[in-house]
Amino acid sequence: MKNTVALLAALAGLLLAAHATATPADTLAFDRILVDFQSESNQTRAFFRKKQAELSVQMSAVNIELATAAGRSNRRCKKAMLTKLRLMGEQDLLDARSDVALLKIRYRKGVDLIRVMYEKILGLDHHFTGLHTYQYINTLSNPHSYPEFEKAKEMLAKNQNRRYSMKLPGLLESNPFVSATFTLVSMLLGENNQQDKEQEVEKIACILDFTVRMNADLGVVRNETEFLKNANQTLKDECQRLFQDYARAVGYHISLEECRTTDDWETLFEKLDEKIEAIENGLSSADGSVLASSKDLVNIEFATQRVSDFITKYCNFIGQGTQYYQKFDHIVSTYQNEDACQSQLPRQFSELKNDINSTIEKFSNTYNLPEIQGSRLKDLLYGAED
Repeated sequence: MKNTVALLAALAGLLLAAHATATPADTLAFDRILVDFQSESNQTRAFFRKKQAELSVQMSAVNIELATAAGRSNRRCKKAMLTKLRLMGEQDLLDARSDVALLKIRYRKGVDLIRVMYEKILGLDHHFTGLHTYQYINTLSNPHSYPEFEKAKEMLAKNQNRRYSMKLPGLLESNPFVSATFTLVSMLLGENNQQDKEQEVEKIACILDFTVRMNADLGVVRNETEFLKNANQTLKDECQRLFQDYARAVGYHISLEECRTTDDWETLFEKLDEKIEAIENGLSSADGSVLASSKDLVNIEFATQRVSDFITKYCNFIGQGTQYYQKFDHIVSTYQNEDACQSQLPRQFSELKNDINSTIEKFSNTYNLPEIQGSRLKDLLYGAED
């Protein structure tokens, strides 16, 4: 009993020291989590290896005693055998306590990882909400958004050939392709002389060329941006459900958003401490509570592995987003007449390019979890040793 109390006191000191050096909540960073994770796990493993080594020395002495006492006093042999059985029990108990201590570390780091990923997902949510992609594309893909085109239509109305005079229905007037084609044909059939016609067409040539060539491609950018925005919302909802299930394993029933808003993380960690203490007590109990403790262990173990699975989903989404925006960059960079039409292209086109490049940078750096370190974290969450 004295040895068990000393062991628990030493372990508590070790965990408190590790917790004291942990990164504060407001400066959580993926790299810092990994470093702390490895450091705390290594310290705990070293602590229990030392204790196991001490027991191994005692076990060796008992084995020598058994070999020496063989065939002699039954009392001496029986005492040595009982000592060996006790040491074997202590070794098993020490292994179990080691697993529990490491699981506690993995659980705490799992909370930190959920927090980091949720903040990144919220950042992406704000990013998508603040994007002007839709406004830019609606402006860029519709010739009616260009002042030069509207001026040309006004001139056309004044000089329209009465022989071919007609007015588009409102439904077709709102269609950029039909309206643009109608305007161009009407210009060519207008009453102006040939030189004036050519000048009028020249003024809107770039507008028509750009809107016709880029309309479909810009539609791809708009639709796939909407897809990524919805996918990020799905990931956000899944992260909230993950936290709910994760926290339930230790008896904490507050939502992720409420916990984040009220900064209630310490309450969650207190629940973890209480659950681990109950498991620790059950390990050496003879009243049948070991079974209940083992169920708690399975629940917590399963929860940490779900965090690992979510890391994979998050990283896949960030990788997918990066690829999408690289494709968007290719789309807006391959308008073949950009140099010739540079002066007539609206500012929204360059702003759309900047939005895309900025998003690529954020996907690659701000929201990305480095792949190699992510794999190492998953190993740690599954309890793999160095």
